Amino acid sequence: MCKLTLNESGENKKFDYDSRLNRLLKLTKENLLITKNENIFYLTGFKGTAGWLLISSGKKYLFVDSRYSEHATKVTHKTTVILVATTYADALAEFCKENNIKEVYAAKSGLYLSEYEAIVSAMVNSSIKIGISKIDVDVIRQVKEKAEIKIIKDNLNRAEKAMTKMLAFVKEGVTENELAAELEYQMRKEGGDKTAFDTILLFGDRTSLPHGVPSERKLKLGDNILMDFGLSKDGYKSDITRTFFFGKGEHFEEMSKIYNIVRTAHLKAIEAVHSGVLGKEVDNAAREIIKKSGYGQYFGHGLGHSVGLEIHESPRLSPLVDHILDGGSIVTIEPGIYVPNLGGVRIENMIIVTKEGGVSMNNTPTDLIVL
Repeated sequence: MCKLTLNESGENKKFDYDSRLNRLLKLTKENLLITKNENIFYLTGFKGTAGWLLISSGKKYLFVDSRYSEHATKVTHKTTVILVATTYADALAEFCKENNIKEVYAAKSGLYLSEYEAIVSAMVNSSIKIGISKIDVDVIRQVKEKAEIKIIKDNLNRAEKAMTKMLAFVKEGVTENELAAELEYQMRKEGGDKTAFDTILLFGDRTSLPHGVPSERKLKLGDNILMDFGLSKDGYKSDITRTFFFGKGEHFEEMSKIYNIVRTAHLKAIEAVHSGVLGKEVDNAAREIIKKSGYGQYFGHGLGHSVGLEIHESPRLSPLVDHILDGGSIVTIEPGIYVPNLGGVRIENMIIVTKEGGVSMNNTPTDLIVL
């Protein structure tokens, strides 16, 4: 183990790292071990696939191996970077012994059982106590900073531009896989680092699969097209769903009826958004419209979720949880109706929660569109 440097100010100056750390310290004064990549990035500016962060006495210690040591010393903010030459667990145990740290509590979010067992094993011959922290580190990421909101909105608008360009490739005979690939290509051309999640793009009766996987199914006249997609850039995700109609087929009358029900539920839910409201209350605003229209059994998932460094974050908008929407949170509103052997419709926008209400971040309309 080798201490490399204490970096006072990293390359990424967009974010208020001091405020982020202070919010965490208000929750706990424990010697806190964080292993989740998104939380490490949030607190230090380091984005990698491996690394552990120890918060002790209000200071940050980032453990990385040789693959990331140079990068970590450049980008981190007020963080001591420690090069790991053995295992992460052994390096942590050695550091704690050298610095007379008697107790360490691991944040459970993102912690693998194998990691925890390795830490316990590494400290078995020492007097260092290891435990699981009761706090949820993810909670400090719920309210977005202005810089985060700008990045997420930019990423959403990039994804929408990519969708608009992809629609030029919609033609009879194209496969779901081909159109999904074109959409992902256009998102990269718009500046995305990668997709935010596996793209969902389905035709016709396959749109009744809420999280279906694109296939070799070919587009036919009269099919509806459901696409759920987003891109990731600078660590932050975007998420959007649109449903289009490729001409008017034999099921257009019922599917257009379903579309209008979903859109009404979507708009009603946005009206219900404001800081302090329970997510389940917003969910209920949409769900009641779908139930009263006779399609309640075909809306099985929660209404939405927060988005940020992860595609699914808290707060959630679901009848199953009592999450409160705080001002500055970003959530999705995505009601859907999915009728087996017929098809499905989902409409999804990203919404900023404010005291006055919910504000859509999207530029593209939600009107019924026949291509």
